[in-house]
Amino acid sequence: MKHVVHIVPKDIEIEVEHGTSLKDAAGDFGIDFPCGGKGVCGNCQVELLSGKIEMTGKHREILERKGLPTDHWRLACYSTVTDDITVMIPEREQVILSDNDNVGLKGEDGLCIAVDLGSTTIVAQLIDRNDGRTLCTQAEINVQNKYGADIISRIAYSIKDKANRQEISVQTRKQIGRMISNLLAETGNSSIRKVVLVGNSVMHHIFCNLDLAPLSAYPFQSPSNQAVKFRPAELDWNLDNDCEIIFMPNISHFVGSDILAGIIQLGMAESGNWNAMIDLGTNGEIVIGDKDRMVCSSTAAGPAFEGVNITNGMRAITGAICHVDEATGTAEVIGKTKATGICGSGLIDAIHHFLKKGLIENGGNLADDSISCLPIADGISLDGRDVREFQLAKAAISTGFELLLKELGIGMEQLEHIYVSGGLGTYLDIRKARELGLIKSCTDSQTIKAGNTALAGCRKMTYDCSAGNIDKVLGIIRHVSLETSPDFQDRYCENLFF
Repeated sequence: MKHVVHIVPKDIEIEVEHGTSLKDAAGDFGIDFPCGGKGVCGNCQVELLSGKIEMTGKHREILERKGLPTDHWRLACYSTVTDDITVMIPEREQVILSDNDNVGLKGEDGLCIAVDLGSTTIVAQLIDRNDGRTLCTQAEINVQNKYGADIISRIAYSIKDKANRQEISVQTRKQIGRMISNLLAETGNSSIRKVVLVGNSVMHHIFCNLDLAPLSAYPFQSPSNQAVKFRPAELDWNLDNDCEIIFMPNISHFVGSDILAGIIQLGMAESGNWNAMIDLGTNGEIVIGDKDRMVCSSTAAGPAFEGVNITNGMRAITGAICHVDEATGTAEVIGKTKATGICGSGLIDAIHHFLKKGLIENGGNLADDSISCLPIADGISLDGRDVREFQLAKAAISTGFELLLKELGIGMEQLEHIYVSGGLGTYLDIRKARELGLIKSCTDSQTIKAGNTALAGCRKMTYDCSAGNIDKVLGIIRHVSLETSPDFQDRYCENLFF
């Protein structure tokens, strides 16, 4: 039996099998929900305009908790299609980090494309090699979100069987291929010399259709971190046969080519001074070094900053609280609409505000035992578990930073700059991050917001894949396993405190 699902306001009409998940059906048409589909946060709200969607007790409970009428509201992750239905899914604006700066290298003939394959978003840019100009940009939510909002869910899906691994790889390649076609259609160009892709190690493996099993179990090391080259026909991309396509190499397990691109962009391997980069995205990667020595590591910090495991957490899209006024506690919402959740920058601001007001203790407990949560906006609040999730994330970042400094035998004061990159890094209030212990630096001026260094570095690589001495970077950088340090546990516990 099949049923018709009509989605407005996009005016999409699809036919699905009886019992199909509404979340999966919508996801196949690029409709994104600000959650991981785990049935916890209640942010995948849809309005049922006609037809029936049955509810479980848990489904009803979450709707009531969110203050939504149960007669015509549903959660996509709890809904299965058993009837012809019409649903309204609000369109949301996604904050996607990009820029259009010139590459600034010597002119070469032809056009090329830089692709930043992020876990949450994908950004592709068409570059004129003659003058380094960015001609146009395409940005979309990563289609992989329908397989899980977090990296672990996607690894689990991929390793379940070879068909799953093939499916998620093909879907990713199709999406990027379509984005490239859109770039060419937008400018009327058709001849592309080179396509360069960067991403974290899991994105690298998924795109290249490599076995993810080594990244799912200890010691979490894959033998397949090298650069991978393709021809258009292999990917079913409508490009000239002589177009070179390359996914740049990972630095190590869980430190991918997006971080390599960031190092290239910032010139860290060309500097005689010590510099550091902290990338606050899906993971929390840290690099410290100079032209002779460099160390890096990855911490399990990013998910909290993207709303994972936060009660009302969500990504930086329409409806997300992105800032909280330090004095008044007034929330600023993306899209100037009713708040439906809170994203990473809002979470940091809110905790800073409550800490300064004495409503959160230095140890992380709520100061008043008689209350269970701290309200931020109508229907949105933080509870003790949310504060703890933030503490775990910020302790991971600050501990990793300290241990890498120790590995090099240098102090914080010897760092010329601390670059903060990634989506959260762009909107972060540096002073608040310092006061909470998320980012440790000697002064605010020492810390610099660097933007999307992965995309900027990728653009450089479209000119020359040895730009910035990539081989040199890979030769001098060393991955440090933080958990093997005898100081890790003590420092981590210390860094939990505010």
